[in-house]
Amino acid sequence: MIQRLMRAQTDDERTLAFLQNLFLLIAAFGLVFYGVEHWVIDHQTLTHWTALIPAWVSIIGTPLAIAMFFSTRKWLTYAFVGGMAVAFLTGLLGALLHLVFNASDLGVSLFSISGFLESMQVPYRPVLAGLAHTHVGAVGLAVGLTAWVKD
Repeated sequence: MIQRLMRAQTDDERTLAFLQNLFLLIAAFGLVFYGVEHWVIDHQTLTHWTALIPAWVSIIGTPLAIAMFFSTRKWLTYAFVGGMAVAFLTGLLGALLHLVFNASDLGVSLFSISGFLESMQVPYRPVLAGLAHTHVGAVGLAVGLTAWVKD
């Protein structure tokens, strides 16, 4: 992606390449940040094996995002897009599971506005944490799906 920015000939190419690099930086930073956050809060020591999934998404996605700065080869771009799709879907599923488990613990229905809002506000299973991974995945997908694939 960096090479794409340096070789840009027109203003439109420079703008697109700049935005791609900026979004890639946001995705890479997000993956590193959430990986460190999961390590700091000891997310991996929780009782269920699914607690390892967000950390693994960050561990696998970070090198892919960093490598995308230096190459947009077909295999790398496909791997990056796949990793970002996994991050996106993992985030959605994580947010949904946090929401469902919170509602179950509180004994409220997610199909009522008050129950939904109450389930969103429980601090020990933050629903927005899952949505943060969704955000990183979406930003990464925006980059990967607009990258020029070359061999």
